Amino acid sequence: MKKDQRTKRDIHALNKDGMVLCNPRDKEAAHRTQMGDITIEGAERVTCQKCLTLLHRNKERR
Repeated sequence: MKKDQRTKRDIHALNKDGMVLCNPRDKEAAHRTQMGDITIEGAERVTCQKCLTLLHRNKERR
């Protein structure tokens, strides 16, 4: 298997269960969440457009 050559990866947000917000059923994303390399809990540094959209929708509902 080739190593990932991307220099920048999207930074995703987490949901309340610790899963990636834009794809909570992805088991590999859940593993990367545990390793801590692509996810954060603060919304100010998120770069994933899907996560940003979902964060804004959730904020509007409150």
